[in-house]
Amino acid sequence: MDWKGLLLGELWLTFDILFGLFLGFAILKSGIADRLMKGLIPHLRRAGIGPVLGMALTVSLGSAKAGAAYIASALDNDRISEKEAKWGTLALSFPAYLHRWPSTMVMSASMAGLSGAIFGAILLLRSAARFILIIWILKRGGCAETAVEEEPSAGSAREIKFNRKLLRTLPLAWCFFAAAWMLVPWAEELIKHWLLAGKMLPLAALTVAAASIAHVSAALALAGGSLAHGDLTIAQAVFALLLGNSLGIVTRLFRQNAGYYFGLFSRGTAQWLLLWNFITTAGFALLSIALAAIPLFFI
Repeated sequence: MDWKGLLLGELWLTFDILFGLFLGFAILKSGIADRLMKGLIPHLRRAGIGPVLGMALTVSLGSAKAGAAYIASALDNDRISEKEAKWGTLALSFPAYLHRWPSTMVMSASMAGLSGAIFGAILLLRSAARFILIIWILKRGGCAETAVEEEPSAGSAREIKFNRKLLRTLPLAWCFFAAAWMLVPWAEELIKHWLLAGKMLPLAALTVAAASIAHVSAALALAGGSLAHGDLTIAQAVFALLLGNSLGIVTRLFRQNAGYYFGLFSRGTAQWLLLWNFITTAGFALLSIALAAIPLFFI
């Protein structure tokens, strides 16, 4: 057990949560979101997005955690409804992925050729389809954000109850981070052993899928080598990359999201976010695997 790594991870998680909350409250109380989004508000509202969620999506281009902290701050100050906070937080992963996707696409295409490019394109389309579904759900529910027309008062920032909120949320965040730290490596190894024991695909494809669960760069390198040696077809390589990527959804969800969900939101909201993050992500992942499997029947 790497206790030093766990401690450093907990400290970094705590810093992320504290800094994110302070930043979120500062942006909210300054009124900058309403000023920046003023011209876009009519267009955003037609899409089911108010100024708070619009600002959170913009912030998420740099960090989804910062965007989630801003939404948590707005929820605590009754600027958005709980439904908007929940679905809005789920939508933040797409802007954050857009920021990372070009490097992922370049790496995929350079290491695994056409199969890597197809894999990268499917990941983007999958994420975009999920985002569109979430925005559609928000639009159906209406937009209840409170528009701020006046400058916030100078004393309003003193109304924030940091101590009460953090006493409720930080212990849960630490517990879930520690659980993910200990269980995720074990779960990933278990999935790899189960996968490699199967007979569904050639051994090369199963190896690519097993590597893709945790390390996409290693999986792309294996796929590229197998394609070069003729061990895999392009269709098999794409299917194997998507299969491994999809099997790693649960472990990635707990490793990347559980800690800060419980650090920013109430226990019930954090549990809802974990469940629906998994449902929406896994649903589109299964659909992409099913579509990628179609060409295999013609090999």
